[in-house]
Amino acid sequence: MSLPTKAKVVIVGGGIHGLSTAWKLSETYKNPGDIVVLEKKDTAAGASGIACGVVRNNYFQPAMRELMAHSVSVWESDPKAFKYNAVGYLQISPEVMHADVATIYEQQKAIGYESEFIEGEKDCMNYMKGMFDDWQAKGITSVLHEKKRWICI
Repeated sequence: MSLPTKAKVVIVGGGIHGLSTAWKLSETYKNPGDIVVLEKKDTAAGASGIACGVVRNNYFQPAMRELMAHSVSVWESDPKAFKYNAVGYLQISPEVMHADVATIYEQQKAIGYESEFIEGEKDCMNYMKGMFDDWQAKGITSVLHEKKRWICI
């Protein structure tokens, strides 16, 4: 395949963010060749596909939070075509991280992420044993369970 000699938009990377950006821009740029996505291997061959290809929201930067939430909504619009599999995520933390994890949970609620926040060592132990009957980790005082919006490609 030959590369075009010019384009209005060139996106480097065919992972979740590159392809979501290209799709969104296709609402504005309608002509063939206006948008070019450069990918050295295959769709999601880089960071989006490594180690289960999780894509996670950057809760501490509002603009990134909105961009990532939009990217995920694009992928959710056609899971089969985009090889989207919402697998969820657990953030299991000791007391020293409690305030930060609580803040993340509040920010998730603000953007509509489905998640559950469990606090206290006893409740965390019970929650984790409900998922993993052989759970033994001690000193866990918060569990943030994001129920969806992570992907595994």
